[in-house]
Amino acid sequence: MLKDKWRNLFGIIIVFMAVFKFYGDFFDMNSFSRYIMVLSLGLSTIMIASDIRKFNITHLLVLLLASVQFVMSRNITMAYVYYLCLGLYTCDFRLLVKWFMVFNAIFFSIYLVGNLLGIHPTEYLEGRNDFGFGNPNSSFICMFLIWSSYFYYVFYSKKKIDFIALFLMAFLMYSQTITRTGLLTAIVTAIAFLILRSIDVRKKWNAILIGLFPAFMSILSILIALFGSGNYYLNRVLSHRPLYWHSYITHPTSGINIFGYTPNIRDILFSQRMPLDSGYIWTLYSMGLIVFIVIIGFICLAMYSLCKEDQKDKLLLLVSILTYCFAESILVDIASNISIILLVYGISKFDIKSISLNKMKLQRPKKFRKRIG
Repeated sequence: MLKDKWRNLFGIIIVFMAVFKFYGDFFDMNSFSRYIMVLSLGLSTIMIASDIRKFNITHLLVLLLASVQFVMSRNITMAYVYYLCLGLYTCDFRLLVKWFMVFNAIFFSIYLVGNLLGIHPTEYLEGRNDFGFGNPNSSFICMFLIWSSYFYYVFYSKKKIDFIALFLMAFLMYSQTITRTGLLTAIVTAIAFLILRSIDVRKKWNAILIGLFPAFMSILSILIALFGSGNYYLNRVLSHRPLYWHSYITHPTSGINIFGYTPNIRDILFSQRMPLDSGYIWTLYSMGLIVFIVIIGFICLAMYSLCKEDQKDKLLLLVSILTYCFAESILVDIASNISIILLVYGISKFDIKSISLNKMKLQRPKKFRKRIG
């Protein structure tokens, strides 16, 4: 049996490779991507096999669904990410977030130094600094991955310096990039932090309302895509995202379907000038209706269960990333969403076998219930 320390080590290696792969796009090191995928899958397999009792039949059914979706669409994203999440679920989540933050901080710092030295020269987009990332939004996302992880890590801290650092990180990056999505996410995260610190999330209605947050964000995104595409104000504030979202999901021949499309569908049907910047719309469109409902449903269950267990730090991390997903496609990707591991946690709370057994107990006459229980 693989010891916890080895599983944690393998998990840290997988997180490192995910972050390395993410920054490979900026450092022009994409040639390692295939090797990273194979090694990550191998390590995840060892981790799953070493702690197989941690999983239930629902985990297997979701993996089967992801596999079918891959076969039907040739889009491996869900199957790949979910399989890695299964392996990472056997690790210490807080430890993984810590190293996720550290690795992102190291790569981000290296890139900024390269920017200062002129290796990755700055370009200005309408007065917005991109720090050499090619897009101001990309530079803010890279900072946000560190920021949201740090906020999670210091949630229970009583040191004012931690929260001053968080404020300065967000303020300084926004002052250079003028990224409205980033500013909105920072504000929502700060408000969520204050609310979570002041309420008892274990109460029934608090848990239900918080648990419905992913569904609310999903429905809001879809409604804007369907009915807000012609609204001048929405398109101006959201940089024409509603118009682009509408074009994708209502495409006359390749709109929303059951299993989604190949990952390069945008290049086939649209163009680089028509991005699909939304974690919700992109997941719905590229991975299909069934996978989308499963992902959002189990994240809702994860948040509800975290409320019942009073794990407010994890709730804040999810709220922060789910808010950013409104305008950036970072939902199903470990490299940009470390909280996606909690999807497996949500699935663990829905054990079909246990539900069936409990139902059978209720249906049996009283004199037989003792024998079953």
